[in-house]
Amino acid sequence: MEFLRSLNSGLADFSQIGKFLTVYPRSTAEALRLARMLHDATRGLPGPRIPFDARYRKGSSVYYRYGTFFPSPDGSPGFIRGPGGQRYRDKRAPSQAVPRWLDDPFQTSREKKRRWRGLITHELLAFKAKTQRGKGGVYEAIDLSVLPLRRVIIKEGRRHGETNWDGRDGYALAKHEGQVLRGARKAGLPVPEILREFNHDGNRYLVLERIEGRRLFAEKRSQPTKTSWRRARRILEQLGPLLSKLHRSGWVWRDCKPSHLFLYRGSLRLIDLEGSCRINERHVLPWGSPDYTPTSCFRRSRRLPGTREDDFALGVIAFQMMCGQFPPTGSPYRSDFYKRADCPKFVRDRIEKLLRD
Repeated sequence: MEFLRSLNSGLADFSQIGKFLTVYPRSTAEALRLARMLHDATRGLPGPRIPFDARYRKGSSVYYRYGTFFPSPDGSPGFIRGPGGQRYRDKRAPSQAVPRWLDDPFQTSREKKRRWRGLITHELLAFKAKTQRGKGGVYEAIDLSVLPLRRVIIKEGRRHGETNWDGRDGYALAKHEGQVLRGARKAGLPVPEILREFNHDGNRYLVLERIEGRRLFAEKRSQPTKTSWRRARRILEQLGPLLSKLHRSGWVWRDCKPSHLFLYRGSLRLIDLEGSCRINERHVLPWGSPDYTPTSCFRRSRRLPGTREDDFALGVIAFQMMCGQFPPTGSPYRSDFYKRADCPKFVRDRIEKLLRD
C-alpha cells in the first residue's frame, strides 16, 4: 500500500500515476478483449486519472496508450516506429496517447473533440505548469474574464488524486484550502485572495491572486545566501506575529517553510495552506515537510492540540537565517553554532524554545 501511495503521488514519475496494473498485449485484438474484460471487472470503482493515457470509456478505470514496452538503456522513454519505419520519440504528454498516424482501435467514432490546449474554462487559459503531482497541479494562467487581462494562479485538486488513509483526496484538499484562505483573509493575514472557486471535469479549482515578490530563499536553494543572527531576529519579528495571528483565528499552518514564504517590499506573504487544521483538532494525519516538522508529529497516531508544528518551523527557519544550516537534534549540539554566529542570548533562548520537541 505504501508503494501504491508513492506511485499515485507522482513525485517519482508523474506519468505513472494510477498505473497499479499494466498489461502489454500481443495484438490489437487481444488489447480490445482485455480492455473490455478489465473495464467490466472494475466498473464503478473509483481511481485517479492517469495523466497522459486515453480513457477507455467515460467513467472507466481502464486507460491505454501506444508506446514502447521497454525504456532505452539510458533510461529515456525510447522510440516507436511509424508506418514507414520512421522513429518517433515515445512522448508522455497531453494528447500523445495515440500517434497521429495510427487509427485508434478503441474509438468507435472517427470524430475527435478539438480543444484548445491550456483552456480550463472559456475564461481561464493556463500557460505554465508550476508543479504537477497526483493530487493536482498548480498553473500560471491568464484570466480572460476581466479587462485588462490579469495573470493568476490556479490550484487544481484532482478527484481521487493521492487519496489518503482518511479518505481525503486532491479535491478535498483544494476545497479545504479555500476555507482556510477565506478565514485567514478575514483575520487580516497576507495570503492570496480567492478570485474564483469552481468544479470542472470532476476536479476542484481555486483561482488565486498571483503573489508578487520572491521566495524567502533563492530558487532551488535549501539555505539562505546571507546569514547572521540579526537576520534570524528579523524573521522571528516578521513571521512570528503572522503565525500568532493565524493561531488566534483558530488555525495551525503545519507547512510553514521558506518555499511557502514570499517577500515583497520588505513584507512577508504566505502561500499553500492546504495542510492547515484547527488548533484543537486531533483526528488528522501528520502533515508537513520533515526538515520543518518535529519528528514526534510523525510518530503519533493522533495529533496533539496546539501550535507545535508552526513553532518548530519558525525555530528552524530562524536557525537557518543565523548560520545557513538545519539545526542539529539536541540543544548541546547547537551551542557551537550560536557561538560562531555571536548570537545574543535573547535570540538564542527564543530559537531554543521554539525548537523544543
